[in-house]
Amino acid sequence: MQSSVGNPEKLAVVAVMRDEAKVWRHGIGPEHLPEIVSAPVEVDHRHVRTGQNHHGHDTDHAYPEYFEAIAEMLRDYDVILLIGHGEGKAAAAKNFQEFLSKKHPSTAAKVLDILTVNLNAMSDHQITMNARQWFEKNFRKLATWHDRQPKKWFVG
Repeated sequence: MQSSVGNPEKLAVVAVMRDEAKVWRHGIGPEHLPEIVSAPVEVDHRHVRTGQNHHGHDTDHAYPEYFEAIAEMLRDYDVILLIGHGEGKAAAAKNFQEFLSKKHPSTAAKVLDILTVNLNAMSDHQITMNARQWFEKNFRKLATWHDRQPKKWFVG
């Protein structure tokens, strides 16, 4: 984890799933909406039953152009918080972080943390709420995030 966040406007929050990514580049307040990046449609599709698909028995998707599009959006940001869905094939955020480490190490160095939440069951507002809670919890480690002045205690 980095020791400080220089400018809150240079923060990006990315919720990465297998088929789409939601990117907040202009704030994480309740009024901010994400930009959507969709993975390409699979051409060589292997049919699986719906139940199998919901339980992770679908094909393993690897779309470098999808991750590249997300990385391009994040290039000018100082700080990145990734939010992912889970483990195994559902670990798109971890796969994206590995992609950044290999292809864009300077962008990978800007990733503060990866949160794991149930993205499929969450609204955009709930996702940003988790991001705000994470920053509020960790703002002491991120010294310049709030630009707060130290409290002065007077003994009287």
